[in-house]
Amino acid sequence: MIKVAVVDDHKIVRDGIKAILLGNKKIKFVFDTDNGSILLDLIKNNPIDVLLLDLSLPDIPGINLIQPVLRSFPNIKILILTACMDEEIICECVKLGILGFLNKDVSAEELIEAIEEVYSGEPYFGQKISNIIYKSYTEKVKEFSSLPLKPNISEREKEIISLLSEGLSFKEIANKLFISPRTVENHKNNILLKLKLKNSIELIRYAIKNKIIEI
Repeated sequence: MIKVAVVDDHKIVRDGIKAILLGNKKIKFVFDTDNGSILLDLIKNNPIDVLLLDLSLPDIPGINLIQPVLRSFPNIKILILTACMDEEIICECVKLGILGFLNKDVSAEELIEAIEEVYSGEPYFGQKISNIIYKSYTEKVKEFSSLPLKPNISEREKEIISLLSEGLSFKEIANKLFISPRTVENHKNNILLKLKLKNSIELIRYAIKNKIIEI
C-alpha cells in the first residue's frame, strides 16, 4: 500500500483528504499535521511513501521543508497541494525536487491519480500548473542555449513530448494514442536518454527551444 501523510494548515482540508484516502484500498493514511517543525520526527516514527505538503503553514513555509525532508528521507515523493499559483514558487519547488504539484481545487479522482503517479516515480502536475510551467519556460527560452543540439526525433516521440507538455499522465496519453501506459513510459525514457535530459521539465524546455512544441 502507498503510505501517505498530509501537512496542511487547515484541519478541514486534512480531514477531507483523509476521508478521500480512507476509501481507497491502495492507499494507507498514516498521519496529518499543521506543524512543520515536528515533521521530520513524525516521518521518522511513522514511515511514509508520499507526502502531501501545503506551502502555507503556521510555523514554517512549506517550501522550506522540501530539502530537509528529501535529505533525510530521499525515497519519499513530495506532492505539493496548495492554493498558491505563483509561477516563481512553482518553479522553485520543482528545482528543489518535488515530484508533483496540484491546486487545491483538484478533484478526489485526480488527487488519487497524482498520488499513484508520484509514488511510481513519475512527475505529476495538474493542468493549471502545467500551463504555468509551460508559460514560464516559453518566456525564458533564451536561457536554454546550453541544451544539446536537436537529434532525430520520430513523429511518435513528438506526439509523446507534446502530450507530456500538456500535463497528461501516462494513462491519459496511452488512451489517446491507443497504446499501453508502459509503452508511453518506455518512449519517454528513450527520449530522455536520446536527448541526455533528466526529467519532464527539462524535456519541455528542450521541446520549446527546438520548436518540437508549437508556442
